[in-house]
Amino acid sequence: MDAAASPLESATSGSPRTSLALRRADPGLIGLLGFVIATLTAQLAHLGVHNESAVFWVGAVFGGIVQVTAGMLSYFIGDDFHFIVYNAFGWYWICMPGFLLGGELGFFEVSGPARPLFSMMFAVLALGFMFAGATHNTALPVTLLLVAGGLALESVGSFTGAHALGAAGAWLLIGASATAFYLLVDKFAWRTMGRHVVPLGPAWIRRGDEAGDARP
Repeated sequence: MDAAASPLESATSGSPRTSLALRRADPGLIGLLGFVIATLTAQLAHLGVHNESAVFWVGAVFGGIVQVTAGMLSYFIGDDFHFIVYNAFGWYWICMPGFLLGGELGFFEVSGPARPLFSMMFAVLALGFMFAGATHNTALPVTLLLVAGGLALESVGSFTGAHALGAAGAWLLIGASATAFYLLVDKFAWRTMGRHVVPLGPAWIRRGDEAGDARP
């Protein structure tokens, strides 16, 4: 998700043989890991496999703290794409456990259309991020499209009370966690062994600077 690589690909950034004194770790490794664990945990709860207690802790730590950390580290290596994507979804995951806690304590409780509307905003964001992600490879924009579709379906299901839509959205988000794990596998192998172990597919969109666009 590749200056540092993505969400969700930096599997093509930086030679793994660069001197350790100069080489920085890829923040995308922990960013993808946090996304995979938090998303899978939340969607299994949505499908009734376990309760929401795990979502509070896993979401806050892996979805929130870990992704925000990955986003801020991306800032220091000049990776604008991952800086905004990991920060956006990291802070999303910090807010969501807060919604759960407020509901339990009756303190600043978020109810009614607020939660699904919040998720719908992030569905739109994921769709917007997809176009920039499509300049990296195929797996990254597919992941972001699954995130957008999953959040949108869960939001509409919550608005309308259509549980089937919510379940469909949960399965799309589980698919997003699977494709993010796929990205993580290749990124980890490349950064640690200097090998690409799975194909990520071609970029869907050519970057403007590669096409000779000189505008800043």
